[in-house]
Amino acid sequence: MSLNENIARERDERIADMVRTPTFLVVAGSLPGLAVATSLENGLAIGIVNAVVILSMALLAPALRSFTGTWSRTAVMLMTSVTVAVLLGFAVRVIDPVVHESLGMYVPLAAVNALAAAWVVGEGLVVAPAKSPLGTAALAALMVLCALTVVGFVNGMFTTGRVFGLTMAELASSPISVFGKPAGSLLVLALIAVFTQSIEQVLSARTHGEGEGSEGGER
Repeated sequence: MSLNENIARERDERIADMVRTPTFLVVAGSLPGLAVATSLENGLAIGIVNAVVILSMALLAPALRSFTGTWSRTAVMLMTSVTVAVLLGFAVRVIDPVVHESLGMYVPLAAVNALAAAWVVGEGLVVAPAKSPLGTAALAALMVLCALTVVGFVNGMFTTGRVFGLTMAELASSPISVFGKPAGSLLVLALIAVFTQSIEQVLSARTHGEGEGSEGGER
């Protein structure tokens, strides 16, 4: 019995360590809008929607938790996050109806990220390099915006052949045009996750190296 408890504890610790990483933030936060990030415009639009929703709910979460109980908190936060996402959808529709039509149901789906941000702030989750739960939400918003914009840019480049006003028809006619589909978006997101994890490991190694150096100096 104790062996099973130790295994379960180690598993929970590994999951907790994985969740408290920028790589997890960028992957989990980008998934709800990944399918419509098929061009630079769409990727930027859905990235802005997700970033604004995350920040909005991170700011509203403390106030919502102050007057809601255990049973009503989830319902109230979900209703609030959906309301914020729908209002942002109206804003996108006013600014660019074509982009709004392309994003479709994925704008309200950003409420998932908003609800997650509310719980991050409420539970006090801190992910380095952020120093506070609100900073973690801001970090997640920035990373999601950048990730979806990059995914949209890469997808648009390979499917249409247009890059910064230049047209290269070879790109659109090559087999690499798969990047315009959800499978290609997942591949780009995986590359972004690997890049984020590599930076995270470099910063972690540097931090540990400085810590060991300062300990050696004290000795």
